[in-house]
Amino acid sequence: MAPAIQFDDDQIKPVRSHTGSASGNDVNGGIVFSRISSNLRRGSLTPSLFRRHKPKDGGDDEDGIRHPGDFKKKQTFKGTQLFLLAYQSIGVIYGDIGTSPLYVYSSTFTSPPSRNDVIGVLSLIIWSLIMMVTVKYVFIILNADNEGEGGTFSCYSLLSRYANITNRDPREEPLVKMERYRTDEMHESNLRVRKTIESSKIFKALLKVMGVFAVSMVMSDGVLTPAQSVLGAVQGLNVIVPDISNGAVVGATCGILILLFVIQPFGTAKIGTVFAPIIIIWLGLLAAFGIYNLVNYDAGVFKAFNPGEAFDYLIRHGEEGWHSLGGVLLAFTGVEALFADLGAFSMRAIQISWLGYCLPCLLLTYIGQAAYLAVHPEAYTYPVFNTAPPGCLVLSMVIAILAAIVASQAIITATFQLLAQIVKLSYFPQIQVVHTSNTYHNQLYVPLVNYLLCIGTVVITAVFRNTTSLGQAYGVCVMFVTFFDTQMATLTSLIVWRFRP
Repeated sequence: MAPAIQFDDDQIKPVRSHTGSASGNDVNGGIVFSRISSNLRRGSLTPSLFRRHKPKDGGDDEDGIRHPGDFKKKQTFKGTQLFLLAYQSIGVIYGDIGTSPLYVYSSTFTSPPSRNDVIGVLSLIIWSLIMMVTVKYVFIILNADNEGEGGTFSCYSLLSRYANITNRDPREEPLVKMERYRTDEMHESNLRVRKTIESSKIFKALLKVMGVFAVSMVMSDGVLTPAQSVLGAVQGLNVIVPDISNGAVVGATCGILILLFVIQPFGTAKIGTVFAPIIIIWLGLLAAFGIYNLVNYDAGVFKAFNPGEAFDYLIRHGEEGWHSLGGVLLAFTGVEALFADLGAFSMRAIQISWLGYCLPCLLLTYIGQAAYLAVHPEAYTYPVFNTAPPGCLVLSMVIAILAAIVASQAIITATFQLLAQIVKLSYFPQIQVVHTSNTYHNQLYVPLVNYLLCIGTVVITAVFRNTTSLGQAYGVCVMFVTFFDTQMATLTSLIVWRFRP
């Protein structure tokens, strides 16, 4: 590693030059210095969430420092390409969160619930999807990308461009463009936060540990998610064939999982194009089931949109109610993959697919299931299959198995993305990373990781053997990742976006 380079709050900032290129004099381990041109006039420090500081062409950069193509740039997509990515993202990103209706209610309740309890839990689910997924991730955290790459560690890399928090290896293949703001471009409170982090070895080490630990949690999800999703779908056989043994269910699940990992070398684009119709059909089918149940059972569950119902449920059940939140948490499992998979698609594509299709379908699904459970509370054990309209049971199970296979793809793709990032930053040994697309730079396949995930998933399925036990371990991983994402995004808002604390 190159020695740390200390920066004063003056009028210059560091820019990494390409090793062996003619772009300026290469000093300090590949760091050259250039003046920055601010897009803010002195004294005008309005924070911007969507437009970060970028030097203007023809500004006061010194000649020979910046050239087109010197630095990795974020890809932008419009028109047909954007909608194609939005379509593919449904097949890759939302399979995980889209199959959560298979086991959320069964993981939340341990016995047939009362009508008020059903409405209370539904309220928790609705507001989790709105606040946790839509507001926090889709509208805020997705903006914390590092030139189009997502995930907790990518957020750490973004911070390292705006603050001196890491030592950089001069042998890094990608170029790193430092964009550290001058003292007069930051409010005093924001500047104090940056100085505290830059001057403290403990803070620097803590940020690094958080980034690496978050990646490890996502990779753990890569083992648990396929097992949880596919096993939850195959368990529908217990409804169709009550006499089937648990060993047969586990064996079928393992066979499907092995097939899933065999097709990974085809790449994200091809897999997403094939998988997208499955998730579109699955979510549409669940939404149709929800509408059917609302029409035929208890439409009064719409009162769950009142957040007071969620608080009433927690107050009514006390400690037991708080414990049941572990099941509600499963309603937004996959949100961590949504951020990590950002590099394979784009923020705008993810926003279009989530708001335009996935969120409405999921809301109708959970509301419809609640309408049925309010009348038939004993059906909570297999909510999707028990609430299916007459004659649709077999169809729902077949589509559920296909959707569960797709669900696993979200976290597998996220694992490939994150591991490639930490390899690039020298936090993991060099391994083979295959780029599977000539058009989209960040669509990757990592053979070694694929094999390890396959082995781990099959072993986990054979050991746990049911979704209830798996759900507890699964929820812990999701909880840690979302917590670390929150911490990194908070620092990004202070140091990069310059929001005042």
